[in-house]
Amino acid sequence: MTQEPFTDNQVLDRRLELLEAYNVLNTPAEPEFDDIVLIASEACRTPVSLVSLVEDDRQWFKARIGFEACETPLDQSVCAHSLSSPDLLIIPDLALDVRTRNNTLVTDDPHIRFYAGAPLVSPEGIAIGTLCVIDTVPRPEGLDASQRRILTALARQVIVHLEARRLSHRKDELFKRQKGVAANIRADAHRNMAAQEAGRIGTFEIDIATGTVSTSPEFCRIFDVPVASTYPTSTFEAMAIDQGIQSTDATRADGSALTDVEYRIKTPLRGIRWVSRQATFDRDERGRPVTMRGTAQDVTFQKRSVLRVQALLDLGDRLRELDAIEDMTVAASDLMGKALDAVRAGFGIVDYASESIVIHPDWHAPGYPSVAGRHFFRDYGAIIGDVNAGKTVAISDVGADLRLADRAERLIGLGAKAIVLVPILDHGRFNLMAFVHFDEPRKWTDDELNFVRNFGDRVQSAIARRNAEAEQALMNREIGHRLKNSFAMVQAIATQTLRPVTERQHVTAFQQRLFALSKAHDILLNEQVGAPFGAIVASLGETLGMEGRLLAEGPPVMLGSRGALSLGLLLHELGTNALKYGAFSVPEGIVSAKWVVDGSGTEPMLRFSWSETGGPPPKLPTSRGFGTKLIQMGLIGTGAVTVSYEPPGFSAKMSASLQQLQQAN
Repeated sequence: MTQEPFTDNQVLDRRLELLEAYNVLNTPAEPEFDDIVLIASEACRTPVSLVSLVEDDRQWFKARIGFEACETPLDQSVCAHSLSSPDLLIIPDLALDVRTRNNTLVTDDPHIRFYAGAPLVSPEGIAIGTLCVIDTVPRPEGLDASQRRILTALARQVIVHLEARRLSHRKDELFKRQKGVAANIRADAHRNMAAQEAGRIGTFEIDIATGTVSTSPEFCRIFDVPVASTYPTSTFEAMAIDQGIQSTDATRADGSALTDVEYRIKTPLRGIRWVSRQATFDRDERGRPVTMRGTAQDVTFQKRSVLRVQALLDLGDRLRELDAIEDMTVAASDLMGKALDAVRAGFGIVDYASESIVIHPDWHAPGYPSVAGRHFFRDYGAIIGDVNAGKTVAISDVGADLRLADRAERLIGLGAKAIVLVPILDHGRFNLMAFVHFDEPRKWTDDELNFVRNFGDRVQSAIARRNAEAEQALMNREIGHRLKNSFAMVQAIATQTLRPVTERQHVTAFQQRLFALSKAHDILLNEQVGAPFGAIVASLGETLGMEGRLLAEGPPVMLGSRGALSLGLLLHELGTNALKYGAFSVPEGIVSAKWVVDGSGTEPMLRFSWSETGGPPPKLPTSRGFGTKLIQMGLIGTGAVTVSYEPPGFSAKMSASLQQLQQAN
């Protein structure tokens, strides 16, 4: 079945989506793209070359050489005409072509006349712009075969860099998402536990004259007694067993003593509960007690709450130490089952392809079988619809639930007379289920269900972390592979293009700078979340073979991608100059590279110094080449640089905002 072609609006929408995914519009200049337009201009012998990205109302230039404006309105775009064809668009004379002869860039300044553009086509087949070369004179001959191949190959390299950017941006989003999930889980846990600790307190009031007791709804809820406005005192006292702590300062109207005690209350489904009561009295004008007010608190619940909080804390510690999903679910099942005093607890991973749930080894009490393995949705009968919709299913008595009529006997045989299934959603999708079994019917409380949900959320967060790390490692390998291919391609094109250049030192310098960029990229990808300042300095020593003579000293500082690439190029120039003219040019020369973080100002600053000793007397440069300009630009182009050519050797000091150095782009 063939796919219908996209409409113009669909193509435009998809192009805008891709540009947003690439996260490239309005970003600063980057060496990878600047090198591509430089090579394109040199290879095609044109004064202008652009990486042009076309939006719905403008074209914006990610890289440009020989063209002042960083963007133009869409009605001035020649590149827009090349988006509908996968091949090169070559217009020998723009003033004669019906599509461009009225373009103000042709009729007015800068009076462009020749255009050749290779479309930038994404892996999805959508053209988002062009790599183009432009001349101010007509070129009837257009481009030769070699120039066409080079321009097309360089356009592919632009897409390679943009795809690497998309993968990197996706990696950052994964980390943000993971941190957000973890923060939400922590906040939910704190809210739930705070709510639990604040509740479970009921009040009562005894009218001594009438012998009636009024209780709050919370008191009745805690102790599973019917909610009523009043109880006879005898009914109230019949619920309690006197523990024998006698109070002598209170008497009833008939003169008998009141007892201020701790009571133990037994309820049908919830076992033994403890009540702590501290009474206060209202007295009449003769000092006799008229009413007694008290509070009752479920001490057993408090103790279980403490145990469950501890179980959640233990779970966090265990999950941080584990990497395998099965190990995570086993550890969580053990802690959850024991904290609830259940007979079985576990987690299942949803497999939509086979419409099943795979339960990893569960926790089960001695004498109860495991239910680990694959369970198909149909095994859960009518309740799977609720679970799949994200609803918690809590069944107090399996034998009495009509939805499980044909499965109740099997469940009861497994010791599961009361069950709860809690679906854990990830971005609205059901992909993990927590379950707990009891061997007796029971009432499920909101506190218990929230506890199971908290466990499931934390396991889900840990699995998301593990998956994010695995996907990040895969993306890093893919980015590294693409970048290595990209650098190799650029180097091969540069070698072919610059072969006629007689001054080979310029070609060598270009290749070495490209290698320095490649090394900085390797460090960034290996570290995953940034590049250590010290690792980039150490890499220079390894590259130059000067590990023992490059003395690095400074605190741990992580750089973002922009700062890391800038530092890599800067150190390459400093190291190359030291190798040619300075301390590294003689056996006894030493270079000291130091950096500190200065927090004395309004924002932290990183201050870096490069000092050479033991080399030949330094000399002022006789010309200002690219390397000299790069050094004077300093860290990330701030220009905060001082250099000295005084004895004992060349030195440079530079500084930049730490925040800017640590930015991703």
